[in-house]
Order: sequence, then structure tokens, then C-alpha cells
Amino acid sequence: MCILLASTSHPKYSLIVVSNRDECYSRETRHTTLSGDGFVLCPVDMAPGIDGSPKGGTWLGVNKNGRISSVLNLRNDRQLLANPRNGPEFSRGSVPMRFLNSRNSFNEWDNYDKFERQFPLIKGGDLNLFIGDCIQQRYVAMDSFGLSVPVLTPSNPFLVLSNDFINTGTKWPKVEKAENMLRKMISESEDASEEELVAKCLHIASLCDDISPASLNLKTVALTNNNIFIKPARIGSSSNSVNVKDALPKGRFYGTRSQIVVLVTRDTRRLTFVEQILHDSDDDAAIFSPTKPKNKLRFSMDLTESL
Repeated sequence: MCILLASTSHPKYSLIVVSNRDECYSRETRHTTLSGDGFVLCPVDMAPGIDGSPKGGTWLGVNKNGRISSVLNLRNDRQLLANPRNGPEFSRGSVPMRFLNSRNSFNEWDNYDKFERQFPLIKGGDLNLFIGDCIQQRYVAMDSFGLSVPVLTPSNPFLVLSNDFINTGTKWPKVEKAENMLRKMISESEDASEEELVAKCLHIASLCDDISPASLNLKTVALTNNNIFIKPARIGSSSNSVNVKDALPKGRFYGTRSQIVVLVTRDTRRLTFVEQILHDSDDDAAIFSPTKPKNKLRFSMDLTESL
């Protein structure tokens, strides 16, 4: 159950984004890399689709024209009536990837109806989607049931998205906690260096109230709704494991396996993209952690406005 934090309120950075990817550790993944033409920067889901080829989607990425997008599973416990859902071959990661690879105007994507015209498959999978233009400084959150709302506005320059419906009356504990921590961190980091700011963002992304091994005996809903960071949790249906409804269970462990920080400077349109990799396989579960990551990748990109 992933989480996305974002703000436009920092005096030095027009956008700060923090993301956790919660997923089965053994799901095949390619770490953040530039596309062949150097236009899109993102990690890539390499899990095989129904035809055996990699799905090739992403959960968070950016492009040279200042586009940014992130997709999160939507926990549809309401059993809403909706359009027919896509089958198992559908990849949620294809939704942000299609947006990031597009060269047309952000205005052609900036609400649900426009997005669906560009990519009808958005309606086929339970998902929340964040899209934006870092140069225009316009951002939108939408879901696959047709809701779309402007976010990161002057009146509310903070956003936390997880796997609940957008704009619900009651926030999950992890969302409320993340909002409070993000506001506090930014107010206390106006003069922080870039390296210090990245470290503070990763600290928030690594917060977990359940500190004992026994805490991982919680049912999935409690474990994933309460914690920003999900410790290694054994997949299964017994009382001492989690039953992962929102991912395709594969392997032995599920939890936060990758963390991303994106910073965009106000004055130079310089984008920094940091991915901290924690786990790539079940064998990594007992070895790596936020204080001892498996790898950390850093990229910089000068944004250029599309013609």
C-alpha cells in the first residue's frame, strides 16, 4: 500500500515529492534509469505480463518537459459499480508511463475526462493517479472512477495520497501522520542543503510505529493503514502473516522496497531524483533497511518547456 507526499511550499524548491513503493520483494524491477531517448526518467516494473513480456510500467517518473506522475493502487472496499475492469494483463504502471511519454500539452491531460480520451485504459483498474507539470506548476489528483481535483494549490500546498479514495472525510492514520510530518519538516528546513533535505524526506518515508516483530502479525488493513513505512511482512493467510489483497502475491515478503525523493528548484528548473533501494528479493529482507539501504541512485535533469 504505497504512499505519496508532495508540497509546493518550500522557498527554494517549487516541488518536493516523497514516495514509498510497497510491493512483493521478488517482483522483477529495473531501478531508476533514463529511457533510450533520454526523455523519461523512472524505475520500471519488469514483472512478466500475461504474454510473458515485461509489463514496462512505472509507479513514479518524470520527463524532460517537467511532467511528473505517480500511480497508487486504490483499495476499493466499497464495491462500487463502475465500468468493467481490465483483466490481469492490465498494468497500472502503464498509466503514468503513457502520460510521461507524451509530448503534447499538459492541458490535454489535466482532468479525468481528458486523460481518458488520451488513454482509455485508465478506467480499467482501481487506482489513484497524481500528474503534474513542474514548469507550469499545475498538479492534479484523480482516480479511475472519474474524480479529478486540482492539488498543490496556493491555498493548500500540501498533498498526501495513499490507497484510499481521494477527499474522503476520514483520513487513514498514516496519511494524517505524513501530512503533519511533512508540514513540520518543511517549516524547519528552509535553509537546509539539498542533501539534508533529501535525508529529511527519507526519514519521513521510513517512519513505522510498529517496532516489534510481533507487530507484523497484524492483519493487512491495520499494518498498511497505520504505517508510512511497511517493514518486511511475510506473505500468506495464516495468523502470523499478511494477506496482500492489493498486489499479486509472489514470493515470501511484502513491504516498502523502494523510496523516491524528487526536488525541483524554483530558480533554475533543476530536478533532482533520488531512489533509495531497500529490497530486490526475499533474501534482502533480513539484510537491508532504511538505515542500511541496498543502493541509492541520484539523477539530475534540467527541465525544458515543451514547444
